Amino acid sequence: MMPTMTTPRIRPFEPSDLPQLQRIRAAAFAPVFASFRRIVGADIAAVALMTAEQEQADLLDRICGAPNEHEMYVIEHDGAPVGFCALSMNVATKVGEIGLNAVHPDHQGRGLAALMYAHALTRMRAAGMKVATVGTGADDSHAPARRAYAKAGFDAGIPSIYYYRML
Repeated sequence: MMPTMTTPRIRPFEPSDLPQLQRIRAAAFAPVFASFRRIVGADIAAVALMTAEQEQADLLDRICGAPNEHEMYVIEHDGAPVGFCALSMNVATKVGEIGLNAVHPDHQGRGLAALMYAHALTRMRAAGMKVATVGTGADDSHAPARRAYAKAGFDAGIPSIYYYRML
């Protein structure tokens, strides 16, 4: 008999989720950090990106620890967290932002990110936001994120580049 698959479920973050979210983040962003290091080269990466993974881990800790500033949602599949999405909303400007988010690589390509983004956009609309934003990289490692955001309806963007050089 084949195991039954459950429908993905989005729910609010619980503090006990944090270790699993950190594992998801690390696995999902490993190719991104590797790409960054290749792009800037070993000499620059050794200095400028030395603590990049830890800084991102600390960011996730801060987001999860600041429920008055951010909302964090977890997507579960078969009862286990497989992704997460942070969002913040500025009531004064009516701009919402999808922040740090990821789906574990073993679960990517199944539409789970699309479900998370739809949930985030619904929350923003319900809170009176008029514009939603999300940021991502322009390098090849971020191509899947750019495609996912485009599928979610993000269509206006400001290209930018972040330069490095050795001193």
